[in-house]
Amino acid sequence: MQKTEILSITNMTLTELEALCVSMGEPAYRAEQMLSWIYEKRATSFDQMSNLSKDFRRRCAEKYHVFQTRVDSITETADGTEKFLIHLFDENVIESVLLREGKRITVCISTQVGCAMGCRFCASGLLGLQRNLTTGEIVEQVLHVRNHLPTDERLTNIVFMGIGEPLMNYDNVVKAIRILNAAWGLGIGIRNITISTVGIIDGIRRLAQEGLQVNLAISLHASDDVTRTKIVPSNTKTGIRNVIAAAQEYFKVTHRDISFEYVLIDGVNTSKRDAETLALLLKGIQCNINILPVNPVEEFNWKTPSEETIDMFCNTLERHGLIVTRRKKKGDDIHAACGQLRLQRHKNNLHQENNASREPSPDRA
Repeated sequence: MQKTEILSITNMTLTELEALCVSMGEPAYRAEQMLSWIYEKRATSFDQMSNLSKDFRRRCAEKYHVFQTRVDSITETADGTEKFLIHLFDENVIESVLLREGKRITVCISTQVGCAMGCRFCASGLLGLQRNLTTGEIVEQVLHVRNHLPTDERLTNIVFMGIGEPLMNYDNVVKAIRILNAAWGLGIGIRNITISTVGIIDGIRRLAQEGLQVNLAISLHASDDVTRTKIVPSNTKTGIRNVIAAAQEYFKVTHRDISFEYVLIDGVNTSKRDAETLALLLKGIQCNINILPVNPVEEFNWKTPSEETIDMFCNTLERHGLIVTRRKKKGDDIHAACGQLRLQRHKNNLHQENNASREPSPDRA
């Protein structure tokens, strides 16, 4: 029997929660008190909200959750990367990753259960798309990671680069961003929030009109349509030049630099010609190029290029005057690439089910 969702407070804006409090016979200012407990004092239940009456807390708990998700497991690696497996109300799981780099503490969050984009290097889509995450399920990922940090540390950045295509869950993602940015929410600076997309053109154009100066990162991964479609199948509906044109429109409206993500896959998109073509394609565009060696996934026969190939590719782009950031692979030993931990959990469950089906029934023992 499928579990029924119970609305969590993390789904709500201040205005929505004020209306809820009034509808329950309480003054509107109760909403700010509740949100302060969640976003400032790290409360995870109504019982902790000691400045609310016991009766009001009881009535809230009968109909609502503070959190509707829970942390299933946290896996840590030597470089400080930590991967959170988050359990949802319907028994699905998603992933969030905590990344540390100097004073920069970033949480990478998911926006969907699974993914429909089917990028050929990413484990996120191997189990297909199950559903969109709610606003609260998106916000709670950030809160789980924040609550895990020591009190003297704070999250500095949020990147929507986990499982799912953010712009295919547009309304919930934008609402979550407004909550995470709000003074009554987590107060994360809007320019410290990044949305990563494979290039959903309508979503990019719509986002440009939101009045949010979030950073936009576009998963390019190739310099021509034939190669990009091999890596990113959804490119058949867009085309690489249309994606870049939408990115330029976003820059004109928001004045935020664009980042292009480029995963290097040995023998697929790593030649000097690939680098030269990419440089010509992006000539004159105010952007950054993030180069990342592919994180091998068992189901895909892709290989990480050599250090010499990576150096050649980056140097070629830089000689053309492009700004290049070479990203380090992090968390290989904990399956930190998108979707890998969730996929491993699915495999383990199948293995257990298969073993159970082979066990003799009691009357045969």
